[in-house]
Amino acid sequence: MTGRTVSLRPIERDDLTFLRDLANDPVVRAQVGGWDWPWSLASQEDWFARQLGSEGPRRFIVTDEQSEPVGLAGFWDIDWHNSTASVALKLGGPRETRRRGYGFATLQALMAMGFIDVGFSKLWATILATNEASRGLFAKCGWREEGRFREHVWKDGARCDLVQVGLLRADYDNWLTLQGSEH
Repeated sequence: MTGRTVSLRPIERDDLTFLRDLANDPVVRAQVGGWDWPWSLASQEDWFARQLGSEGPRRFIVTDEQSEPVGLAGFWDIDWHNSTASVALKLGGPRETRRRGYGFATLQALMAMGFIDVGFSKLWATILATNEASRGLFAKCGWREEGRFREHVWKDGARCDLVQVGLLRADYDNWLTLQGSEH
């Protein structure tokens, strides 16, 4: 899947060092709701081996215009019966890759893949209430806040709310129409 400034491609063994570094990046770790011990390359390789042939989440490497990895994105909690999935994205790497519109382009690509290629009827995500950048990104792409898990996450020595946002296929179609009228 190719967007304006990014592409989504399957994860390859050569990506494991990048993924380890992304997972261990303190700036990235501070903005995600999940928690894990720091990853070693060996643990990343074990994870990769377990994912081969899995029917679980669908993860993709996000690459920039030069095909360099800048993040991880995908669909989790896929519910084929109800035609829904959660989405997540982690962007990081060198500081020069930040604030270049990759988040917007990645979320656009996930939305197009989810609604047009796969046929989901709804996408949803959870975001730390303190992650203003992600909350703004999802709002810019037409997502709506649907709920809040109060004090759901322990982050930096304090409890933090987790905000759930969602986007229906009809919302996506309306958002696309608005995007077309703005360009």
